Parts: sequence; C-alpha cells; structure tokens
Amino acid sequence: MTPRALVVIVPCLLLVACGFQLRGEARLPAVMDRTWLQVSDDSSAFVRELGRHLEANGVELVNEPDERAATLQVFAERMRREPLTITGQARVREFLVMFDVEFELRDGDGNVLIEREWLQLTRDYSFDEQEILAAQREQEFLEADLRRAMTMRLLRRLEAVGES
Repeated sequence: MTPRALVVIVPCLLLVACGFQLRGEARLPAVMDRTWLQVSDDSSAFVRELGRHLEANGVELVNEPDERAATLQVFAERMRREPLTITGQARVREFLVMFDVEFELRDGDGNVLIEREWLQLTRDYSFDEQEILAAQREQEFLEADLRRAMTMRLLRRLEAVGES
C-alpha cells in the first residue's frame, strides 16, 4: 500500500472506529410521521425552512389537526438586534443579533411531549458607518444563518423525544 493511500485510509478508519457519523436525516419520533405545523404566520422564512426540513425527514405535514397527527405549535419567533459594544464617541461598533423561537409538541391524543419552551441563538457582527450597505448585507446573512441553525436545533430537540 502506498503512503498516500495510508494518509487517506488511516484517518477514515479512526473516524469509523470512534463511532463518528455525519448528521444526515434527523431521527424524529414515530408520533411525528403525520404532523400539523401550527403557526401564526406560515409565510415566514423560518416556518418555510422548518417545513422543508420536516418533509425531507419523512414527516407528512397536514393542513389541519386530526387524531392521527402530532401538533408542532410554534407560538412565537422573534429576530432582534441590540448594540453589543459602543465607541467612546457613543457610536455602535458591534451588534448582537438574537433569534428566539417558542414551541410545543403534542401527540395526536393531545398529550404534551415537549412542554412549551424557548430556544435562542445569537450571532454578533461589526458595524462600520462607512460601510452601511456591507453591514446590512452581513446582518441579512447572519439572520439567514440563524434561521437555518435554529431549524437544525429544533429538529435535534424533537429527536430527543424519540430517545426518551
């Protein structure tokens, strides 16, 4: 075996031996096979992303509640921005962007599987008054990243129901 092949094969074998595997599909509980995604605004970017990920993980989303469908209720989602650091001239140097989601999961019989809870993610970014358009674009990218990360975090939280 050539030294080049060993450089590739040995790390792969070590990763396999330690149990490492890429996060692919979420292992959502069977009770979520049919789910009603109850939200106040089904046109929000977060809800659309969450719906896509649920369907990609084998969840059939239904349009109204029924006795065979779990209910994932998203009570609130909130993106906000606050100053993080301020210069000596009372100008904002960095902002903190926060994304909060409040949700609850119930099975088809109405039993609460996940009590109403909040998840929060934060990111910070530098702000330069001379580059306002760039700062605005950076904020938009951060908000999109927060929505993606929150979707994955919520899926991992839902996975925990199946493990308990």
